[in-house]
Amino acid sequence: MLRLMYACLCFLAFENGIISFDNSWRLSPLRWNPGSSSVRTELNQWQGRQRFLLDLLLQVHKPLLHEELIAMGSQLNEDPRQYKEGSWRYLKDFLERVHQNRVPRPFGIFSQLDEEMPENLLGVYRFLVLAKDWTSFQQNACYARMHFHPLLFVNALQLTVAERKDTKDLRMPAMYEVLPQVYFEKEVILAAQEVAWHQLTPIRMVTPKRRWKDLLLGFLKPRASLPEEETMSADPLIIDNKRELAYLSLDLELNSHWNYLINRLIISREEGKERLNDHIIIDGDRLVSFRGPLDEVIYRNQLALGPHLQNVKLYIYNLKQFVAALTMEDWATGQISMDLIDPPLMTTGGVPYQGTFLNSEAVRHIIDLTIEDLKSQINEVLNDNVKNYLNSLAIAGQMIANNYIHICRQLNLAVNGNAINKPSMLGLATANLRDPIYRSLLFRLNEILKSYENENLSKNGEERLSPKIINVTVSRLMTYEESVKTDLINLIDQQLLQSQRNNLQFLRRHLVAKQHRLNHEPFTISLDITAPNDMTVQLRMYLILPNQSEIRLHLDSFKCSLKKGINQFERLFPTAVFQPTLSELYEADYPSTERINSNRFPPHLLLPRGTREGLKLKLLVELTTWTGLEQEFDGVSVPVLTETLKDVIIFHHQA
Repeated sequence: MLRLMYACLCFLAFENGIISFDNSWRLSPLRWNPGSSSVRTELNQWQGRQRFLLDLLLQVHKPLLHEELIAMGSQLNEDPRQYKEGSWRYLKDFLERVHQNRVPRPFGIFSQLDEEMPENLLGVYRFLVLAKDWTSFQQNACYARMHFHPLLFVNALQLTVAERKDTKDLRMPAMYEVLPQVYFEKEVILAAQEVAWHQLTPIRMVTPKRRWKDLLLGFLKPRASLPEEETMSADPLIIDNKRELAYLSLDLELNSHWNYLINRLIISREEGKERLNDHIIIDGDRLVSFRGPLDEVIYRNQLALGPHLQNVKLYIYNLKQFVAALTMEDWATGQISMDLIDPPLMTTGGVPYQGTFLNSEAVRHIIDLTIEDLKSQINEVLNDNVKNYLNSLAIAGQMIANNYIHICRQLNLAVNGNAINKPSMLGLATANLRDPIYRSLLFRLNEILKSYENENLSKNGEERLSPKIINVTVSRLMTYEESVKTDLINLIDQQLLQSQRNNLQFLRRHLVAKQHRLNHEPFTISLDITAPNDMTVQLRMYLILPNQSEIRLHLDSFKCSLKKGINQFERLFPTAVFQPTLSELYEADYPSTERINSNRFPPHLLLPRGTREGLKLKLLVELTTWTGLEQEFDGVSVPVLTETLKDVIIFHHQA
């Protein structure tokens, strides 16, 4: 009887040791006492939800084996009561598409240029974001993880986590760690897949059979009860992915940001098209204020396309930022970025990307025809009365963004032919910036935007009432390349999320890819501004090339509340820090208070690459009228009150 009791005690001890990992998305106990019971409950809840999210994304390209997750997603949720009130009409068509097998399944070829991709992305996004509560979201997320293409699922989930109230505090791992197959070269992927399990975790040595007294001693002294392990270094297993230079177009975080940007644009466009078809009731007072039928049309379009227009401005802003940053990189390196062709990538199915058989002259001719056709469409719209209500730049930007997928689809068709089942770099937003054809397209689109900018650069005529920038001081500007390690655990062949446990806890070593990225040392910009009276203005700062003011790299924007007399401002730009890896997020105990601005480039790309001798640029500082909204990106044409230029030099330290 005594032996049986001891055996039961040992069994309970071992069970308690693993239960928090097996049911990791449940309310697991904290390892420390945060204080009040309410705070402890909230942190427990956050930890459980964070672990659930990470378990979903762990080896997302592999079949799901965990029994409890499989049970959650075993059935398609078709109960209208499990979705937010009034949202069922948006989900019925998507659920019908699921029954018709029109949503891309795992192990297929995914392309953003597929005719039905926008509807499918919007459908999966709504399937997740419109779930009524956390339980319904869990069920839908597990179903999507099991039945939809991993890239489609991850794209929709990333947007969902940022929108839902019960997921806003959760920390998404970097997308290039979740699906490294669509970000890294095939050499890195194949090397990671060849890593064996025993290279990352120690092998337990065989121990002799123990008596009940040994088991009891092990319960009292857990360390003594564990079998001996093979000696293994805790240093990570590194796959070297360094290049001669950390090129902008190959930056992992930038490519991930671009993918997120395009997904937002696509979804908002699809939602805007739906709202245009909805019946919008306009109150009588507003109808009376309209000057004619065109006023009513414009107002209805603004109501329907409001969120989309914001994403249009965001896309145009990032397009201009990329062109400016790439132009300045070419200026610093003396190379032509259009000539840089990256090594071939792979897809989640392991299928090589389809290259073009056309020469550069033929590709250039196709892009010329594409741009000419787009510009003709823009000019046709500008010839209508609409130009009396909206400026030309806004119209050009909207038409470029609205036709983005169509432009890429037609260009891909002309360059790569009808190879629908063969992936191309134009077909994935994760690979777009690596493609010299796509980069050429962005440069040409930027030229269209520049051709409509002049008429919008207006200045305030009342110079005597305008504020003045009397001094600008810039500290030393220095860029450098730093080594960054990316977690490749999602690439190993061993299945980590088993039916009853997560093998990630047994890893002694991490599998990482090592590459370089551009960063900058901290710097400050101080400004002295004099104002004739109290006023509020917007301050914008750009870096421009000498004698090329049309190429502007946006540095900073902020609201200035000026008092009469001299006003002093100082802006601090810290060095960008590393984001936690997928494995590190599993060990996080509390939500992060840091929030990354998803509208702008990754913070480590704030400055363009400098040179050892010093890259000579100019800092343009503008004061514009305050519109009542903090516009941190371009696309809003407002009067410029005053501006000044400051010579700056960016140095570079090569490790």
